[in-house]
Amino acid sequence: MTKKRKNLKLICILTLFILINISMPSLATTKADILIETNKEYLEKGEEIELTINIEGEETAAYNFELYFDKDKLEYVSNLENTNIKENKLITVWYDEEGGNAAKTKKIEKYIFRAKENGIANFTIDGEFYNKSGQLIETNSEIKQIQIGKSEVENLQEESILQKEISKEQGDNLESNNANLKVLRVDREGLIPSFETNIYNYYLTVSNDVNDLEVACTAENPNADIKITGNNNLKEGLNNIEIEVTSEDKTQTNNYKIEVTKTADLELANANLQTLAIENAMLNPAFDNNITHYTTEVSNSVNDLRMLAIPENKRASVEIIGGTDIKEGKNEVRIIVLAQNASTKKEFLIDIYKRNQVEEEEYVEKQSHISEELEKAYEIETTSSNIENEESRDLQQEEKNSNISLSIVIVIGIILLIFIGIIIYKKYIKK
Repeated sequence: MTKKRKNLKLICILTLFILINISMPSLATTKADILIETNKEYLEKGEEIELTINIEGEETAAYNFELYFDKDKLEYVSNLENTNIKENKLITVWYDEEGGNAAKTKKIEKYIFRAKENGIANFTIDGEFYNKSGQLIETNSEIKQIQIGKSEVENLQEESILQKEISKEQGDNLESNNANLKVLRVDREGLIPSFETNIYNYYLTVSNDVNDLEVACTAENPNADIKITGNNNLKEGLNNIEIEVTSEDKTQTNNYKIEVTKTADLELANANLQTLAIENAMLNPAFDNNITHYTTEVSNSVNDLRMLAIPENKRASVEIIGGTDIKEGKNEVRIIVLAQNASTKKEFLIDIYKRNQVEEEEYVEKQSHISEELEKAYEIETTSSNIENEESRDLQQEEKNSNISLSIVIVIGIILLIFIGIIIYKKYIKK
């Protein structure tokens, strides 16, 4: 039986219910409340919501009702056999084929909708419900409202909070060619690395329920122009937020970028390193996934770097650019980690300085001097420790001798007491 024919049959049965109800003698009408309930009161664009029609106070053996919804903000997802959609309403028809044995109470129908646009969406219901006896049930129902996305008031409040935070950090550099940012903030935690004026690439991972990010910036020169794009209507996967700063005199432009990954699986988007190290060189600062820019210095004899870069997620890939044929002076190494999802990436930058021959000799001499000083300090410490150990041993020996002497005195005292006791016993007690 097709959906259309089945709906026609349902309508015929309902018509029969109505005719029976009209022909029957007047009876007391039963009452019930029709409730529209949802599994959430707030959702973001793209999220789904479950809506349930419930009846309380009576059982229903047949019904024919229309559920009205805001079609500009919501999309009907379910495809129920007994429901047709027309414009902004769902028409639902049902009757109890078991003659009342399967009459419904509590949950009647369940629908699924998907949010399309931000704002307040309303649901209302209108229709006829019948009990087992074919009587029309007198029903009461109310409007149901849900919030899609943040309200304008909430957005203004959040913006005011973020703006209030950075308003205390307004720039005071009035050089007309200054195109640097002084402050960069977003309304989510997890921005990597921490903001610095001379760092232009940042990374952020958010969950699938985040559709918009508020980005607040101030420039070092308060008269510089700041343009922010890409922070709204985030799609699943990789998103780029561009912050363009143009100097007051329009001669300089700096571009800051935030690579935002929107994902339901954080591990697939894991572009962190477990280990980053260079043989015979020390990173400054010490390695931390929240830091993406490092410096180090290597010997004049080093031509190629031996590096270790291991990702936290073993299925992520690591590409090292640079680190071979190192020249004297400044060199740059880039480590690019591509996450398992093949879209999220993180780039680590290491500035390598290779000492020239003169600097190498000075370095070796300085290290030799430091080594000598350490050896002297070690000798002094060792000598001091040996003296302390000898003094400690002498003290222990003195304490031991003192204890032996005391023990001897105690033994002699005991012997004398025993001898005196024997004399007293023989002279006085035995008699």
